[in-house]
Amino acid sequence: MSTINRSIVDAASAPPVAASTSLARLPRRRSLGMWALGVVLVVLGSVGAYLLVVQDGMTHPYLAVSHRVAYGAAIQDSDLAVINVNAAVGLNPIPAAQRAQVVGQHAAAELYPGTLLTQDQLTKTAVPAPGQQLIGIELKPGQLPARALKPGDAVVLVVVPPTGLAGVPDPQSSTPAAQPSSIPATVAGTSGPATNGNVRVDVAVATADGSVVAAMAAAGRIVLVVTTRS
Repeated sequence: MSTINRSIVDAASAPPVAASTSLARLPRRRSLGMWALGVVLVVLGSVGAYLLVVQDGMTHPYLAVSHRVAYGAAIQDSDLAVINVNAAVGLNPIPAAQRAQVVGQHAAAELYPGTLLTQDQLTKTAVPAPGQQLIGIELKPGQLPARALKPGDAVVLVVVPPTGLAGVPDPQSSTPAAQPSSIPATVAGTSGPATNGNVRVDVAVATADGSVVAAMAAAGRIVLVVTTRS
């Protein structure tokens, strides 16, 4: 009887072999799972980095200017070229697929060869626009700012009285000096200065002001003042 009881006690007190083996193997299985997860994350990170590099290196066709286009002029198909460049943050060039929509629009600013074309450089309004006239005026150095004018500049044409620009009374005029009047206009183009220093400026004005501007320009009674730069 005692022998049987002793065997039972020994068997009960002995540690379970299967449980000990399972517990011993558990950390190893867990470490293998973490290792596999780490490998997967490394692979995914490498693939993501590769895709970013490839995407940054991809170029797309965009429209560029191939010939100089004056402010307000209609854009012709021959004025456009297609170049492949990377997409850059802050730039919104026009895709080459929109070439047909660009042809026939007008330049909202002076366009120069080699520049990417954007929507801000286009307008559907011609120069002169409906209700406007385009007039060329010749100005002396003292009748316009020293800084070069740019197409698209908003200006005011100040019509000075017949006393002259220097304030000296005109001996051929018996009328009292009147307050100068001003006419809003937009610079459409410039040329010069000529050998005498004069600059010729094309301005777009309202049709109602066209005849006055032409007459005052011929008499040398216009001073050009810039109000807004393009």
